[in-house]
This record gives sequence, C-alpha cells and structure tokens, in this order.
Amino acid sequence: MRLHYLLWAFILCLRFMSIGTASTPDPAGQQAAGIVAGVESGLGGKVVLNEKTNRLEVRDEQGCLIDEMALGTAGKVVDVAGQEYILSFGKDDMGRRSVLVRAGPGMQKPITVEVLGRKSILSIEASLLVTIDLKNRIYYEPSICGNIYMISKKNGVAEAVKL
Repeated sequence: MRLHYLLWAFILCLRFMSIGTASTPDPAGQQAAGIVAGVESGLGGKVVLNEKTNRLEVRDEQGCLIDEMALGTAGKVVDVAGQEYILSFGKDDMGRRSVLVRAGPGMQKPITVEVLGRKSILSIEASLLVTIDLKNRIYYEPSICGNIYMISKKNGVAEAVKL
C-alpha cells in the first residue's frame, strides 16, 4: 500500500513540474506580434552601410546619424532610442564584410533594430550575423541561443518570421 502512495505522489510531482515549465513566454515573439498587429511602434535603430565611405552607420528612426564605425570595429556599444546595441563590423577570411548585432549589457527586454534594410527583433540572449558577399548579396544568420524575428511587409501586410 505504501508503494502505491509513493507511486501516485511521484506521478503527481511530475505533473506539476511539466505544468510549470510548459508555458514560458517568448518576449521577442510577443514584441514581434505587437509590431505586426500595429500595437507596438517598433522604434529602434537602423544599421546601414555607406558604400562611399565603406563605413557602417547607425541612424535613428528619423535618419539622423548617431554613430559610425570603420571596418575592424569590435564590440562597440551604441544607444539608440533607449535601446543598447553591441555592434561589430569587419571582414571574414574570404573578404566578405560582416556585421554582428546583439543586445547591450543594460538591456532587459528584446531589442528592435533594422540591419541593412530588414527590421529584426532580438531577444537579449541572441545575436545576429549579417554577411555581405562580394556580389553584394546579404545573408542573415541567427545565433544558436535566443530568438530572432524578422519583420517584413508584403503587399502592405506585415508579417514576422522566426529565424
């Protein structure tokens, strides 16, 4: 009889543990859904490549220059619209330019940033690697940890895609 009670207690404990871990919210996903629905503004910085100077520029939503980086810059912290980004800009061993974006140390919520024309929402653990090949094709690669959502508009309808 005692074994019977222990077995049921064990099953009951497993049930409570699975309920507690089943529904952890994804703040980046919630923010992406809010932007797509029009509930959130999605204000953030814009990271653009200036082809004339071959520098990476960080701009705010109005287009004002906040900061710029030369090739070979690593781990620069930039604050735009109350969001902190850590940016690196360099070349890989094949001569392709690359940009690495992640949330700054002071961020406690997901960041919104437009990198080379694509609006992205990054969770605080995530990083996004953007590579530009020699034919100027752009590749977006997510990190292993964290969540990244890309916001795009097709025919006037916004959608969020998880990378």
